Amino acid sequence: MPIAQDRMTWPAAVSAHTMERTSSRPRRLLLLADSLGNGGAERQFELLVRSLPPPWQPRVWALEGGAFAGRLRAAGAPLRIAPRRARMDPRPALDLWWLLARWRPEVVHSWGWMASLAALPACRALRIPLIDGSIRAGYITPGRRPGNHWMLRHVDAVIANSRAGLAAWSIPPERGRVVYNGFDAGRLPLCAGEPPEDGPFTAVMTARMAPGKDFAAFIEAARLLAEADGPHAWRFIAAGDGPNRPAVLAQAAPLVAAGVVELPAPSLEVLPLVRQAHVGVLLADPAIHKEGCSNTIMEYMACGLPVITTDSGGNRELAPEGETAWYIPPADGAALAAALRRLRATPEEARRLGAAGRARLLAGFSAERMARDMAVVYESVARRSL
Repeated sequence: MPIAQDRMTWPAAVSAHTMERTSSRPRRLLLLADSLGNGGAERQFELLVRSLPPPWQPRVWALEGGAFAGRLRAAGAPLRIAPRRARMDPRPALDLWWLLARWRPEVVHSWGWMASLAALPACRALRIPLIDGSIRAGYITPGRRPGNHWMLRHVDAVIANSRAGLAAWSIPPERGRVVYNGFDAGRLPLCAGEPPEDGPFTAVMTARMAPGKDFAAFIEAARLLAEADGPHAWRFIAAGDGPNRPAVLAQAAPLVAAGVVELPAPSLEVLPLVRQAHVGVLLADPAIHKEGCSNTIMEYMACGLPVITTDSGGNRELAPEGETAWYIPPADGAALAAALRRLRATPEEARRLGAAGRARLLAGFSAERMARDMAVVYESVARRSL
């Protein structure tokens, strides 16, 4: 298991005996987010809040609400939202400082760049440890390097969801920790069932439709295969929302009309769509974007799908090549078409990859494992601040 190896790299990790000795009293944890909208990081944030073991008692503060705000409230999590009314509005930061001074959490864990920057001065003044968890990808977004590097040097610890993310930001081992994403076991029933045997071979790609997510190559593969085999042999489901959705709709329009490509309305839950597919696809342009620990690939694995993806960021940490996934070159619709054709021709290989992926996910990427690993980091950082 790769997780076990990563646990050993944290120099101040506390023992199980220490955890037991400190579990008798409640521990105050403040979790910060830039947004609680519909996204992979927000899904993991909400899952962590629901999964944290005693004695940690989390509260949530966010700059923006969204779809997951309702879920947090339904779960009984104390939630405070302080929206900005203008770009340089100081009121959210003042609201956060007031909360920090009043509640005095033992640890603050921020999942967003803006939240980290807002919390840093008050955490320093109040001597509250601040963990930054905003590295959720395996690359540095253009324009973020100078300010974010400064901020990362001044927090007490950094948590990323992939080794690729820590490497991209040059975080040294003594300050950085990998805690891989977790999968919510409550969603597993949505993975039940299989696509019909007599239907078209179906590929699904679920991702935010934004620069770096290569839906263009996905649609190009659909065009090539439909032209070669006819419109009824293949089915492509492109699911997601984002600024590039109009461009994806325009490129796919002739194939949508022919019944080859489907673009369902964006939804908070994609597993019913994933379950209709024979293979899960995630393509990225590494010049623009590199994955961290991909929620999309985890969803494919949960449904027992073989994965076809690009060598992007932390993908190999989650889905080893030849074990659970096939890798293809980026921006290459023809390569995707060839891989899909080969996978359709070898159903036993598809079943092997899918079964191995599901077993790997269930064994090493549970929500409980993620929350437990986070708690170890919290305890370690809190003890160093005493």
